[in-house]
Amino acid sequence: MDTETASDTPGRTERSAAPPVGDAVSVFEVGNLVGGYRIERLVATGATGTVYVAKNPTLPRRDALKVLNPDLSRDPAFRERFVREADIASLLNHPNIVSIHNRGEADNGQLWIAMHYVEGTDAEAALQAGTMTMPRALRIVGEVAKALDYAHQRDVVHHDVKPANILLAPGPFNEEQVLLSDFGVARAAGAAEDSDDATLAVTLAYAAPEVITGGAVDGRADIYSLACTLFRLLTGKQPFYNAEGTTALALAHLRQPPPRTSEHLPAASPQLDAVMARALAKNPADRYGSAREFVAAASAAATLTPRRAPTVPPVPGTPPRTPGFRKSFDDPISVTPTLRRRTPAKPVLILWAVFAVVALTAGALWFKLIAGWSDSPTDTSTSTSTTAVTSPAALQLDRLLPSGYPAGTCDPAPVDGGAAAAVACGPNVDLGGPTSSTYTLSRDLPALRASFTDAMNRSIARICPPNIQSPGPWRRNDSPDVVRGTVFCGLQGGQPVVVWTNDDKLLLSVVRAAQPAATLEGLYTWWSSHS
Repeated sequence: MDTETASDTPGRTERSAAPPVGDAVSVFEVGNLVGGYRIERLVATGATGTVYVAKNPTLPRRDALKVLNPDLSRDPAFRERFVREADIASLLNHPNIVSIHNRGEADNGQLWIAMHYVEGTDAEAALQAGTMTMPRALRIVGEVAKALDYAHQRDVVHHDVKPANILLAPGPFNEEQVLLSDFGVARAAGAAEDSDDATLAVTLAYAAPEVITGGAVDGRADIYSLACTLFRLLTGKQPFYNAEGTTALALAHLRQPPPRTSEHLPAASPQLDAVMARALAKNPADRYGSAREFVAAASAAATLTPRRAPTVPPVPGTPPRTPGFRKSFDDPISVTPTLRRRTPAKPVLILWAVFAVVALTAGALWFKLIAGWSDSPTDTSTSTSTTAVTSPAALQLDRLLPSGYPAGTCDPAPVDGGAAAAVACGPNVDLGGPTSSTYTLSRDLPALRASFTDAMNRSIARICPPNIQSPGPWRRNDSPDVVRGTVFCGLQGGQPVVVWTNDDKLLLSVVRAAQPAATLEGLYTWWSSHS
């Protein structure tokens, strides 16, 4: 993956080969000056820009400096909108809102915003770390609700409320400080979506229906997003998490009934489901009138005991069962991206049994065929990675494999109906390479997305290093306006795994690292240089 890094000249850039820093490109190095702010370190990257810690030019403090992407900074319409929205956000002064100190333009024309720097973590990271509990989640959204109501009273809509935009820091009297960040995409209430808003797309997993359809929005869109955020913090899942692809996710927000918290959290009551359903209503008029009203109702419902299932007489000699029990509120919320699977009816089980026999027979024939290929004296085709490839799809897949696989490392693997070819590979010999990998060439884009979703659901999700959305889009720096596919970081059996797609090539790649000292950071670095 090509990247763009900064030269020694402040505000100037040059092309070079180096690991990427995320969806956006880091264009300034430590020590560079941006609007008088001296860059000290990189904090995070995202779809619209890069955030640094920088020394304030006049005051003895450090600020967070968000530098917008070069392409966005060169867009005249975006520049006008950026200035307008930064001005709106700078007028907000609330203890639960990250304040904006300054804005400007770097020597190379890139726009930047200087904000209050919060040393701590964010709600998404806290969830991933296993430190989120129901009381903590309710308190966090309660503090965010204060910030949102304050902004809404001033006709400002945040537009991108999500756990990653909620910063958490130690506060006075051992009380956690909660601040809502990224008001840089805020806008006046009642404004419809611009046709050019693809450059500042909100996070679809938390977007209200009227935001998706491009209608006029007001504070009730933020209430919808806050409810999505609470669902995530309470259950470890995003609403409509089982939707496959962005189109399906958008349609789920528009058409599917709100998800039930009680299906994922034993401590949740039916009353909490009802509260969440109102906050997630498709029609803004059916939602709560304020963010604090929603959180108050959710907090009250959370104290109620879940409905118990009818008592079932215990079988003699077995302990009595108490279905529908309430777990402690202080239990940590687990992040489990696996899909719910229904228990099939008996006729379906019979069909599955027949299918299994057919599949086993087909598998045996497949391996016999592969063995025949390998033993055939007329088959002499080899490559740098596979021992025997004969079909056009297999040859195409072989050409798409990353470097670092010596001859004989990869072998053909069985494929399902959605795949044209697949290989399973042993250790990659390049620095930081995976110990095992699978590469699959899909027949079409829906099959690719289904395989990607299945790979994610067999993993525990993690944020990609250093702080990259997972799953999220990835790009090459030689064409930063083109999304190449989706990348996902996670753990399988406690071991790092990186999954990514190349949509144009219909390629799904799953790489794992099983070395004793393997880290997700190391595997992600290998991926960034081999994607």
